[in-house]
Amino acid sequence: MQFKLLFATAGVMLASSMATAEPAPKAVDLGKLYGRFEKAGYSSLELMEATKQVLISGVVLDVVDSFSGNSILKVGTSANSQELARLSAADDAQEDKLNALQAGAKFKSICDLAFSSGARYMSFQNCVFK
Repeated sequence: MQFKLLFATAGVMLASSMATAEPAPKAVDLGKLYGRFEKAGYSSLELMEATKQVLISGVVLDVVDSFSGNSILKVGTSANSQELARLSAADDAQEDKLNALQAGAKFKSICDLAFSSGARYMSFQNCVFK
């Protein structure tokens, strides 16, 4: 009897944890998203509705330091070597991964689109690199 109760409890716990799991990040084409950003007058305001936890991929252009000392990844796409976005890491471990990337390397990252306006690049934050 105890075995059946334990088994039933484990099944309920598994089902409830699966129901509360977050959905998989939505893959976004960086070049197409940049096109929408450009048409919106270099503002991400109109793009913010569906840009939490997006999977982006591209090509590393450079790694630079921000004014606060954090590393920033400048990226483009294989079809466009222009800077389309700047990415910042979610935490110190992710910043180490960001710093290990070399110019010309391909990358994948799950990020949140940050608000940006007036700059000719999009800003992504809280990035977790794959």
